[in-house]
Amino acid sequence: MASADKIGRDIDQAMRSRDARVAILISDNIGNALDMLDEQPAAVLEAMIECHGQRLRCRDEPQRRHKFRAALIEYLEQLEREVDARERRLAQAITGGDHPDDYTPGMS
Repeated sequence: MASADKIGRDIDQAMRSRDARVAILISDNIGNALDMLDEQPAAVLEAMIECHGQRLRCRDEPQRRHKFRAALIEYLEQLEREVDARERRLAQAITGGDHPDDYTPGMS
């Protein structure tokens, strides 16, 4: 039981530290950001992909940020494909059209 008590004290101490609270907030905010991204239309995702793509090409960033930005772009591209398909199905349902090429998601 001494081991379990020590683990409990270590966890309690870690939860009281500022760094642990900041880490929890960061994790929560990442989850919230992903939830918000899921609600964006294709045009917004396309703009974000372009913006981050430019930053990826133009900025001198540490390698870890470069990798993160590349992963974010990949995530946004996959999400954009899903949103495009969802918007296309919605447009077809509304118009009764059978021609998916008649509608270009993200274009007004």
